[in-house]
Amino acid sequence: MGRSAAADGAAASDGPVARFLDWVAARAPLVLGTEESRPFVLFVGLATFICGFFLAALLNAYLLAIHHPLVEQLRSSLNYESAILGDGLVLPIVNMTAAAYLYARRPRITRVAVWTALLLGWAVTTGFHVDQAVHGIVNWAMPTPWHWNILGGWHALYMLSVTSWLSLFLVVVVKSVRRERAIPAEAVIAFIGVAIFFGLLRLDYISLDLRMLIPMS
Repeated sequence: MGRSAAADGAAASDGPVARFLDWVAARAPLVLGTEESRPFVLFVGLATFICGFFLAALLNAYLLAIHHPLVEQLRSSLNYESAILGDGLVLPIVNMTAAAYLYARRPRITRVAVWTALLLGWAVTTGFHVDQAVHGIVNWAMPTPWHWNILGGWHALYMLSVTSWLSLFLVVVVKSVRRERAIPAEAVIAFIGVAIFFGLLRLDYISLDLRMLIPMS
């Protein structure tokens, strides 16, 4: 009886869940970095979570509690899967992965790399907001096309920060690939995370398109 229980325990420890946890633990340093870089990496993750999701979620909940028309008549942060799961979970992990990678390769972060990243971040942020206005995708940050409120300004600064940060990560990864002739695992993690985020964003847009087809009573 005891031998059977021990065998069952051993089998459980070698099961798919245990193997998955071992796989995650083996790759945790790719996201969390080394002991030296961990405070910086955790700061980046926490800043992304707070600035991208937490503050907006608190404001959203407060405005809902007081029945403010901004959230009762328009889509707000808590109506977007890309905000809840994307800004609240996916992007913090992606940015932490980038932080761990960039910290270990600080000498490769040149002035040219920083300016290139800022230019790319500005281009992506500007393109997103122009597309939003052109297609009339109004929400609590842009109540009417081409008119952003303070929430829209905050979101634009947040997006500029994230896109510039990930652009810097991309620039350094490209440099590393040219030298090392190998794609780093951190780049794979970041790519998967960004793909998931854009998938969530696409679902939000599909949801918006379907809502526009429903006649309002």
